[in-house]
This record gives sequence, structure tokens and C-alpha cells, in this order.
Amino acid sequence: MMNKKGTSLRSIGLLYLLTGAAISNTALSFETPTVISLSPAATELIYELKLENHLIAVDKNSNFPDQAKQLPNIGDAFNPNLELLAHYNPDFVIHFSKSQTLDAAQQSLKLTLVPMQPKNMEELFKQAEELASRLQHSRTEQVNQWRQQWQTLNKHYQSNSVSKKIFIYLGFNPIYTLGKNAFLSQSLHSCGTQGLFDDQNVASLMISKEQLLVSPPDKVLVGISIHESIPKRTQQIIDEFKALGITLTTNQIVFANQDILFRPTIRFLDYLPTLCQQLQREN
Repeated sequence: MMNKKGTSLRSIGLLYLLTGAAISNTALSFETPTVISLSPAATELIYELKLENHLIAVDKNSNFPDQAKQLPNIGDAFNPNLELLAHYNPDFVIHFSKSQTLDAAQQSLKLTLVPMQPKNMEELFKQAEELASRLQHSRTEQVNQWRQQWQTLNKHYQSNSVSKKIFIYLGFNPIYTLGKNAFLSQSLHSCGTQGLFDDQNVASLMISKEQLLVSPPDKVLVGISIHESIPKRTQQIIDEFKALGITLTTNQIVFANQDILFRPTIRFLDYLPTLCQQLQREN
């Protein structure tokens, strides 16, 4: 298999033969690092950092911003197309969770795998800086602006909020939620709120009906797709909790776009003030 440099030189030579044009320094910039993203959150971050010229392919769920959907699709994040990985031969591949397919690809294709699954906002900022550095850029000023944005929100709710217990709804049959080690759980502390199961030192967990009955939530936070009906989902959740013996009002249920809610991104950071207001609003 021809490496990227060989392929680039051949392409530049062909361009010269076809056009007779002089080869500029820009044309010789084949050393530019290239990256494939198997993480929708990392794809968003690359665009936020304005480094998308390094991005050559993405996983099938990288749907934001719209430009990302125009890039070659490498397949499922856990089971990417190995032939396409070999064809694009990136300098590194970003992933959020390894799999047997990725492990095999790493060995056979000599891929450099870079994990990006921050547990909190500060880790997101550090990973943004590290990503920019890998791509031979500095984005310290931009990242510091995001860090200041987050710190300002923290200060506001530390002095102007009453702690509320939040149940993060992932499913009800069985009942799934997030624990302490999830990015969303950590980020909600910025709102002056506490996840109902933040005492569990895991990212996600299955709980019993009895555990919910012992400590009913002040608010229920639900991720929803753009195709779902909010009134229908609201009634469904009210009925599910009622079957447990917990009465919820519509004001206790907070919906958010699931792609924003469950991805550790700057888009989530921008949305967080609105989410905090909804979670702190009186029932």
C-alpha cells in the first residue's frame, strides 16, 4: 500500500503534467496531519477549533455541523470499515471507546488511536488543547475563552441556587441512568444541581424501582430526538413514574436534544445556561 506522502507526490506530479502549472509551496503541503474521527463529539470539537481541513473521514453518527455529513463515511464507530481506514491511512484516529475491530485495525494497519471521552468540562478543554497540538496548531486563547465561560456559569449558580436532585432518564424497562463518572453528571454540578445517583462511581448503571422510591427526583432530565413528540413522551414518562407510586408534573420533566445532551462538546457548553435555568425553575 502506498503511503500518504507517496500518494500526494504522485497526485501533485499528475496535476503538473495535466495543467503545466508551477508547483507552489501550498501544493507541497502534503505533510499536513490528517485525522479520522470515530466520535461525533470529537468531530464537533474539530470544527469548533476550526481545524476541519485536517479531517478526512468520520463515523456514521457524526451529524453536526452539516459540513461533517459531506465527508466520507467510515462506518460504525465500534466496527469501522477497515478497507476505508487503510485507504485513507490517517495520521491518527480519534475514538471514544475501543472495540475488537479497532484493536485489530491498530495492529494490522499500524494505526495511532487517540481516545477522547472526557469525564468533565476541564478534561474537555485539555483534550481540545491536545488535539490542536497534534494537528500542529495552538488554540490556547480559544480554549481559555471556553474555560472562562464555564467558570462564570459555575460562579453564578454556586451563589444563586438551591440544590436540586436530578434523575437522568436513559430508559425505564429496565431503569437506566448515569452515575458519577459521566460527563453530563459532572457538568450538571455547574447548575447547582446533583445527580440522583452521583454516589455511584460509574458512568452508567441500572437501578431498581425501590431505589427511585426511596429518593424521588426534583427534576427528570430526558434526551429526545428531533423526530419525537414531546407531549407524547411527557405523558409516557408521567405514566411510568406513576406506576412506581411517584407523581410527576409536566414542569418536573426537562427535555433536551439528545445529541447535545449526551455529547461532551462546546455546543453542550453553550446550551448549559439554558439547561441550568430549566433545572432550577420551580415546579
